[in-house]
Amino acid sequence: MLLNHSELLHEEALRIYDHLQNHILVVSNLVIGETYTWLRKKSGFKVACDYVKALERKTVLQQVEVIYSNRVLEQQALKLLEQYADQQFSYVDAVNFCIIKNTGINKAFAYDKHFSIVGIELINNNQ
Repeated sequence: MLLNHSELLHEEALRIYDHLQNHILVVSNLVIGETYTWLRKKSGFKVACDYVKALERKTVLQQVEVIYSNRVLEQQALKLLEQYADQQFSYVDAVNFCIIKNTGINKAFAYDKHFSIVGIELINNNQ
């Protein structure tokens, strides 16, 4: 939503993101990888590379914290996927759910209903 100008909820996502500027945002390296790939396909190398560089700058400024997937998180994610076998969670979703639960984060800036299914509150106006 935030990076796709053609999305119906793009303007809303920008407003929410602006509101969150006083908070340290947390993102996983897996989401960065997915976003880079999506941007590369949709908008080309420069846009995708600029996205990664912007995140790096925000990390240095301590505006963004990147959490890296590891074996423990991935084992937890597999258990979660098994627990919610009736849902269409992606592997990346499951790892992110585990990151959120493990770090005590209680809200996610997302438009994916899967977060709500596992009990994570969404920060958006489309709940």
